Amino acid sequence: MKSFKEYLSESKKQYDFRVKVAGDFTTEQEGSLKNALSKWSLSGFKKLAKTPIQSLPLDFPQIKNCEVSIYEVTLDYPTTQQELTEYLTQEVGVSKQNLVVRRPGEPSEEYQEPKQDREGALLNDPNYKESPNAQFEDFYGDKYNSGFVKELNDLLKLERKARGEQIPTEGAAKFNTDTVEKQESLLKFQAQDLRK
Repeated sequence: MKSFKEYLSESKKQYDFRVKVAGDFTTEQEGSLKNALSKWSLSGFKKLAKTPIQSLPLDFPQIKNCEVSIYEVTLDYPTTQQELTEYLTQEVGVSKQNLVVRRPGEPSEEYQEPKQDREGALLNDPNYKESPNAQFEDFYGDKYNSGFVKELNDLLKLERKARGEQIPTEGAAKFNTDTVEKQESLLKFQAQDLRK
């Protein structure tokens, strides 16, 4: 049986963040950033990158023509992004416009990750390996088109009902030529036109 210390050491959770600083960020400021993060028992600090000067940096829409320093930080004690942002701007001496704290799993961070290169175009694959369980009938074809038209008709009926208009009933067409008498009368009418 495991002791309490073993369970405690196994349940140790770490909290990852990405700290992004726009503009000039000196090594002294980097050292003060590291010291400020020690409040939450800093267990990992790594400078990921320094972007080239960009006209509009991605996480800083209000700043133009600057570079962005990106740091990956691992903390042992829990905190929030907002708390980190407030604390770091005060301790490091950077304005809130120039500092952003993100979590690595955020959607804005995921699409910035480098993607694996794939061979050829996706449409060249006839088996569609990227989406093996796709139900193509749900997106095109006769069944999809008839359902789409039915949905549009239902929406039209609801709009007419909301405006107080009379909704036409579905019934036989005015010029139905399916009966024998109507077909005969149509033929007589056409024959008269030909005589003229």
